[in-house]
Amino acid sequence: MGSAFWHSLFLCYNQTMRRYTNIYYFKRICAIGGTEQFLYEMAKKYHKYDLTILYDEGDLDQLLRLKKLVRCVRRKPGEVYYAQRAFYNFNIDAINQIEADEHIFVCHAIYQELGYRPPIDHPKLSRIIGVSKYAKAEIEKQKEIQNVDKPVELCYNPLTLEKPDKVVRLISACRLDDKVKGGNRTLKLIEALDKYCEKTGRHYLWMLFTNGVSKTITSPNVAVMRPRTDVRHYIADSDWLVQISNDMETYCYSINEALGYGTRIVRTPLSVAKELKIPKEAELVLDWDCGNVDEIAEKIFEPKQEFSYKPPKDGWSKLLVKKPSTYTFKDEKVLIKPVRAYYDMELGRNVSNWDKPWEVDVERAKELYKKHLIRML
Repeated sequence: MGSAFWHSLFLCYNQTMRRYTNIYYFKRICAIGGTEQFLYEMAKKYHKYDLTILYDEGDLDQLLRLKKLVRCVRRKPGEVYYAQRAFYNFNIDAINQIEADEHIFVCHAIYQELGYRPPIDHPKLSRIIGVSKYAKAEIEKQKEIQNVDKPVELCYNPLTLEKPDKVVRLISACRLDDKVKGGNRTLKLIEALDKYCEKTGRHYLWMLFTNGVSKTITSPNVAVMRPRTDVRHYIADSDWLVQISNDMETYCYSINEALGYGTRIVRTPLSVAKELKIPKEAELVLDWDCGNVDEIAEKIFEPKQEFSYKPPKDGWSKLLVKKPSTYTFKDEKVLIKPVRAYYDMELGRNVSNWDKPWEVDVERAKELYKKHLIRML
């Protein structure tokens, strides 16, 4: 036969036979998970060795961070892969497409809890690895159940810890369904912060305690929280409180609360701010039209300067009639009304939002409210 035939055969062979040194096969690389973290830890620590991640499906973000360090190959039907060592865990779907000197199963899970029979009896597998003494002992039990005669070795997972970046924590507690509370400015600031973080690799988390949030808030750096009455704990634990409503604030509790706890604020040019005597190092002022939003986003990540703040002194001691109180909380009852149909265990019957309001004690009202069954009148 001519040389052209052999050359064609050689090319065809090389196209269907991929040659690697170490292959780690994982069927589906999810957006989050312990095995996904294991693959990344392997890539971080051992990327100087020839390591290939073979997969069937993969989350984009997970794959992008892996690809910066090691080769990632999506398995193709009919393609053959060669490696000196091939590693598997949980499933071995690709094992018949991999020709290797050694096929090694890595026990990352307690399979009895998953109701899954680990494929450790496959004839191609020659070794089994347990990632802890516990994993090793449990896979030994599976060996007995499946009558498998293969050695089980201990090999802990790698872990290298980078110096963590400071996550800047922002908080807002406001009614974003109210058009004067700065919903559009909130969206623009989120966009600017996300853009800055993408450019610099910095991190932030903005907790929005609010109602009526627009579905356009899709940032992975924003956590939308239900309104709550104990939000001050979160304000005190934050780096910045964001209060960017229209010029309708006449005292603004959130600003005064934040400054009182030593938490800096991002605000709009509120008229009332002039009389609060806010230290310059304690605030950033976002223009009404958000023209300086990129500058504000950058300054949010600057180190904190210490400050002190005292709110204006109130004068209600002179306004109230000083007569002793006769009120006791234990006598308090709450008037409630259903917001949807449910079976009320205390009443022993079905109720609906057509029912008339009735009184219950405070603890009962709190229980029903948390289940979103009633509203308080």
